[in-house]
Amino acid sequence: MTSTTAPRDVSLGVDVGGTKIAAGLVAPDGSVVRHREWPTATADRMRDPGLAGTALAVRHLLADARELDLDVTGVGIGVPEYVDANGVLTSREVLAWDEQPADIVAAELKAAELPGLPCAIGSDVRCGALGEAVHGAGRELPDFFYVSLGTGLSSAFVIDGRPWPGRRGEAIALGEFEVPASVSVEFTGNLEQFASGRGIGDRATAATGHPCAGAREATALAATGDTAALAVLTSAGRALATVLAATVRLLDPSAIVLGGGLGTTDGPVREALTNTYAALTATRPATPPLIPARLGPQAGLIGAALLPRYV
Repeated sequence: MTSTTAPRDVSLGVDVGGTKIAAGLVAPDGSVVRHREWPTATADRMRDPGLAGTALAVRHLLADARELDLDVTGVGIGVPEYVDANGVLTSREVLAWDEQPADIVAAELKAAELPGLPCAIGSDVRCGALGEAVHGAGRELPDFFYVSLGTGLSSAFVIDGRPWPGRRGEAIALGEFEVPASVSVEFTGNLEQFASGRGIGDRATAATGHPCAGAREATALAATGDTAALAVLTSAGRALATVLAATVRLLDPSAIVLGGGLGTTDGPVREALTNTYAALTATRPATPPLIPARLGPQAGLIGAALLPRYV
C-alpha cells in the first residue's frame, strides 16, 4: 500500500480481475493516491464469490480516504462481465455474483454514512480503455482499439475519448473469436481459451505435463528450454496478431493499445504477437501501430474511478 500527497477530492476505483482485485483513490489528474490489492477469491473457477472482495475493497478505500482526510466524490467498479448502459451485469461468466455490484456498493456507502454518493459500474476492459483515453496512451489519439490481455482477453473500440459499448454493452468480446486456422486447426475452443493467460496455462499444462496456472508459469518453463511450453506461448501471440490484423482491416483504427498484465509484459507472447502483426499488415500504407498501455496494470482502476464522470 502506498500513498503520496494529493488534492482533497478523489474518486474511488475498483478493478475486479481474474487474478487480483486492485483498488485505489485517484486524483483528478489520474495519479493514484493510495493503492491496494487482494488476490481474487475463487469458487469452482468462478471469481469473487458474492462480490465479497469487491465490498472489502470499497470498505478499505473509504477508510483510507477518512484517514487521509480526502473527500470521495464518486465510486466506480470495473468487472469482467457484460454490463449494460444502466450499469447492470448481464452475464455470469467470470464472477460468482448473486447481487448487483451497485447494490453491494450502496450498502458499503450507507455503512460509511455516504448514501447518495455517485456510483457507476462498467465492464473492466472499457474501464481500462477509458483510463488510457483520458490519462494514458490514447490521450492524443482520435480513436484506438484497446486490447486487454491478462487472465482473460477482451477489447474496446474508443472513439473521441469514449469506449463504444455497443447496443447491449457487449462490444468487448474479442476473446469469443475463433482461433485462426493458420495457427491451429485442431483447437476447438475460442481465442480467449487459446491466447489469454488462463488459456495459455491450461494449454501449457496439457502440452508439458507440468502444472501451469497461467502464462507466467508457462513462460518460466519455456525459459528452462521446454520447447512445448514455448510453442504454446508463441502460438498464442500469433493467433492474437492474426485476429488483430483482421480487426485493423475491419475498423481501420488509428492505433492498437495493448493493455493487461500479459499485454504489457515482454516475453514470447509479445514477441510473437509483434512480429506476426507486422508481417500480416506489411502491405498497408500506414499500419496502425501497436502501443503499450501507458498506465500499465493500473489502467483499469484509474478508468473505473473515472466512470462516475463519464457515464
